Amino acid sequence: MSGRLFRAGRRRLLPATVTAAVLLLAACSGGGGDTQASSDGKVATVQKGVLTIGSQQSYIPGEFRAEGSQDLQGFGVEIVDEIAKRLGLKTQWVQVDYSAIITGLQAGQFDMGSGGMSPNPERLQQVDMVGYYQSGATFLVRKADAGKYTTAKAVCGQKLGMLEGSTTLEKAVEKENAACGGGPIQVEHYTSTPLGLQGLLSERIAAYAPDLAQAQYIVRENPDQFATTDYHLVDYLINFTFVKDKGKELRDAVYAQLDAMMKDGTYDRILARWNLAVGGLKQPAYNGELDAKPSSP
Repeated sequence: MSGRLFRAGRRRLLPATVTAAVLLLAACSGGGGDTQASSDGKVATVQKGVLTIGSQQSYIPGEFRAEGSQDLQGFGVEIVDEIAKRLGLKTQWVQVDYSAIITGLQAGQFDMGSGGMSPNPERLQQVDMVGYYQSGATFLVRKADAGKYTTAKAVCGQKLGMLEGSTTLEKAVEKENAACGGGPIQVEHYTSTPLGLQGLLSERIAAYAPDLAQAQYIVRENPDQFATTDYHLVDYLINFTFVKDKGKELRDAVYAQLDAMMKDGTYDRILARWNLAVGGLKQPAYNGELDAKPSSP
């Protein structure tokens, strides 16, 4: 079995003109920062003139690097790039573990969080969310196990991998475990999806629980290694996150520009390039509600 998890050649990288403006990688700084007021009409950000985004950068196909490339790519990258462009900002990406996105955001290390985060009551007490894609979680398995783990009941007594901090999935597993007769589903956490896939290929876990967009992309790029199922463990929106109150100006600006992109066709064209039209929205969601909009006092 090949050790390569992702083939690089099939996905076109972002154009150089976009890459130069967007993919300026930054190490996650230790100290927080105060939002800098803008005197040029641009929305206030931690670093003046720059939209800083905290992301795990292994959220396939939202924000990730193809094998052998240092370029950050994905449909989430393209959406954020376009939003920043319309706001007159450059972008700077800060790599952070999925489980640390909210704490890093609260510490002022970046302006907004990204990377496939779903809404739940605990998170919504800490951050506001602007939803940009309808997704959910399914099971990814080894190709040899295709058709074996098609429901949560089939995973009872087995090890299921997921990202650290996946509280929405953990609660879904707890609910399913109540009906398990042959032992509960045992959750094993990983700090990134590539590590989870390695655990799957090495047979440390029976299945991995990525979101639907991830599963579709991984199987499409690696059909000889992985298989997925139509089963949904849980459905949810994926979101950009913002500090409550302090981040409301940026939150509202991102919502407005994303809404404009959905209305003028830009958003649909981005999803089409990644074969993800099935989960597209007609308007942004807010704090887990499809028909809600942010309102600032």
